[in-house]
Amino acid sequence: MFIVISSGCSTFNFNPNQPVGKENSEANQLASPILPGKFLIRVAPYVFLSDFEIQKDLPLFDELAKLRDQVYTDLKLPESSTMIQVYLFEDREKYDKFMVSKYPKLPSRRAFFVAQTRGVGRSEDLLIYTYWGERVQQDLRHELTHALLHSVLKDVPLWLDEGLAEYYELSPDKKGINRQHVEHLRKDLNNEFRPDLIRLELMDEVGKMNRAEYRESWAWVHYFLHSTPENKRVLLAFMQILRENPSPGSLREKLIEVIQLPESELQNHIMKLNLPSAEKVRIPAGS
Repeated sequence: MFIVISSGCSTFNFNPNQPVGKENSEANQLASPILPGKFLIRVAPYVFLSDFEIQKDLPLFDELAKLRDQVYTDLKLPESSTMIQVYLFEDREKYDKFMVSKYPKLPSRRAFFVAQTRGVGRSEDLLIYTYWGERVQQDLRHELTHALLHSVLKDVPLWLDEGLAEYYELSPDKKGINRQHVEHLRKDLNNEFRPDLIRLELMDEVGKMNRAEYRESWAWVHYFLHSTPENKRVLLAFMQILRENPSPGSLREKLIEVIQLPESELQNHIMKLNLPSAEKVRIPAGS
């Protein structure tokens, strides 16, 4: 079974033994693009493989190394020694060509995380595919967050998986605040949108999630981590359960033991957030 998560961001389940169909099979035989592998950079626990040279001393790699510490420290999770393989294509064209050949049923996205089971009772290969584009820093932080979580947890509820990835895709100086998400959420709240954690918890297919649900998932994660010590303890305890139990039940049920009206509190939290200044997107230098 594959678990595939993409920047954009989407999750898909696949049976790797399922035929891809005659048309796609013929396309694969004609194209047969190969994975990047000419150049290798190790930044524990990641291995970056590319077919174009990248400077090893880029600030990007130091930041991604610190991401592991940030995620595990914030969430009180043990560090994992599981290797995460990151395949970096030189451009979107080469990346798309490979993805269409390897995963013909996937939609077009900037990046994908794939947890590929090796066999019954065996560990998973944690793979990330993306290309060197203007959002490579954000996309790598997002996908690596998925990989870091899946390397130490039995499973992660869809909304929480996406909410945490949306939270940690931001550089640490942003303190998890996504300016665009906040602006959209405030507008939605003024148009009678109301948060609903029960609805999010029932979602088990990413096709049922739209951008509003990604924003709300991010908002819940920020609320848990930054509202009160009691709320943060609820989330951290839930993460510990996920280390051993892939079906831990409802996080909201645990939250209402310490707060009666969490949805109302989330609305207040969103409206009170201080927004960071807007910044231009740029490609990391050094490729």
